[in-house]
Amino acid sequence: MRSSAKDYILLVVCIFFVTACAVRTPVQKVSISDIKANLKYENVIFRNFTANPGVKAPEGPMMECRQSAINYLQMKLIYKKTEQDSGNSYTGSTMYVDMNVTSLRVVAGAARFWAGAFAGRSNMNIDVKLIDADGMVIAQKELIGAPNAFASAWSFGGADRSLAQKMGFLLGDFILANSIGK
Repeated sequence: MRSSAKDYILLVVCIFFVTACAVRTPVQKVSISDIKANLKYENVIFRNFTANPGVKAPEGPMMECRQSAINYLQMKLIYKKTEQDSGNSYTGSTMYVDMNVTSLRVVAGAARFWAGAFAGRSNMNIDVKLIDADGMVIAQKELIGAPNAFASAWSFGGADRSLAQKMGFLLGDFILANSIGK
């Protein structure tokens, strides 16, 4: 059998497209009515947001992720309080959210402009720990978000710039899935 150059090029392009798929940690989706009917925690308080020492410039993406998660959960109208920890005591059952950024890469706009998809993919990995008021761990998981490099190139870096916001939505879904009483 003889293969033409077109077949090889097609094979290389197919492999390149398959390996460039977006990555996102699957999180169980729960209906709002189920959560409201079986709500175990009245308050969601975002406490410690940290980053590993090797992560460069995590402050902006961490703040954007946290604010995105808070806004996302407040829009659901489920909890009495959804906020960043102010040091006050909270009445009612409370879930605390601690997050640590373990990996962060956001491709710069100039790199995306000049190199397109060849600049690589952005990614944000966070370890999330949900803790109740008694200090018991409710749930713990690593959440990963890495948009497709081609989508980032086609959106002129939009997928790169919105990564922290979308990680906030993913964090919100993780919190919702763990708010139901067992």
